Order: sequence, then structure tokens, then C-alpha cells
Amino acid sequence: ADESYAFLKEVKLDEVKKVWKKALKNANKSSTQKSSAEEPVITINDFQHPDDGVFKFYTVGDGSVKTLAENYSKHKAEAIVAAKLKEELKKYTHFFLDVPAELSGKSPHQALISFNDNNKALSSSVDRTSDGREIFKIQSAKLPPGMEHMLTPMLLYNNGKKSSTFLHPPSPDKLDEDDGGYMKIKQMISESGTGGAYGDSGGQKAYFYGMITETEDGPNVVSIDTSELAPSQRW
Repeated sequence: ADESYAFLKEVKLDEVKKVWKKALKNANKSSTQKSSAEEPVITINDFQHPDDGVFKFYTVGDGSVKTLAENYSKHKAEAIVAAKLKEELKKYTHFFLDVPAELSGKSPHQALISFNDNNKALSSSVDRTSDGREIFKIQSAKLPPGMEHMLTPMLLYNNGKKSSTFLHPPSPDKLDEDDGGYMKIKQMISESGTGGAYGDSGGQKAYFYGMITETEDGPNVVSIDTSELAPSQRW
């Protein structure tokens, strides 16, 4: 045997593995330190000095100035409000105030709608709700026997009758078209309304939430919420 390798008889395999692992660990550490040392160090002197002498630093991503400017602009805010109002307005149907019962110039509809003010002392004084809307009463007429299928104007007014109008039905040849909300209101009154001042003989009535929009050059507009009925009132 070659005497130059005789010393290996005393070397244990586990010790060789430990030495090898240590050598690899030191090699990786040295490489990392070298890489870090080669990276340039940026200081304030590396930036171009602004005219006003004030440096401005900006973040990137969701917190950047550009993103904030876009997300919180007046236009963005108005768009959000407009979208919400548009969705809210879908619940309403709109009518002009001060529309008379008779529009054709011929004899008016033969129907009874009473303005009876019995129990006026017990009448509720509710004019507006907490959200600023008014409460309106809408009455459908009691028709003579055999004419119940006819569609006649319905009377709308608020407490004190300060604002009133007649809601007219669609023309017989346009029942399949947009009726302006007439049929929806009539159905709500028929299904959930109560008798008028003379009971069922005075027709039916129901109370609705609504609001009035004033105009400059024409009759004002009343908007009626058809998503739900208002609580029954004593007027």
C-alpha cells in the first residue's frame, strides 16, 4: 500500500461530511457579501435638486398620488352619487301636478271620489317623513255596477290638499305600452288599499311616499314611490 495515504485510515467519514458542509456554507456567505457590496448605494445627492429646494417622494401602487387623485376626484364622487340616485329613482313614477280629471273636453267620467273631511280633528298632521319625503293619498273611483272594468282617473293629493292632480289611465289601444305607472298604483290600491270616506261606496284609497320637484316654466312634478305603501293616515 502507498504510505502517502496511510493517514486516511484515521479519518472518519462523519468528520469529512462536517468539513464539507462548513466549506459550502462559507462559500455562500462570501458570495452574498460580494453581491451586496457591488450594489450601488443611492443617496440624496444622486437626485436632481428641484427649483424650490423641496424633494417630493411618492409611493407606487394603490397608495400613489395618481391613484388617490383618480379614486377621490370630484368627478368620481359625482358619478357614485349619480349612480345611486339613478338606482333610487327606479322606484318612482312621475306625474305633473294640477292635471284636471277631464282632458278630452267631453263630459267627465261619472265616478265618485269624495273629499269628505269627517274626523278632521283626528286627522294626522304628518306632512313629511324623516327623510324629507311627503305622504300622498291616491284614491280610485267607485264605478257603477257593470262598469268596474273601466279605467278612470285617480285623484292624488297631500295633507291639506296643497298639491293635487289626477292620474290618467293609458289609452285602450296602448295598454301594452308604458302606462307611466298608472296600473302599478291601481294594483297596489286594489290589493292593499282601504275604503274611502264613504266606505267602499266612495272608492278605495292608499297612501304613498313621494316628493315634489318644482319647475320654472310649467306645472310641478310629483314623484311617487311604488316600491311600498306609506302607513295609513287619518286624512
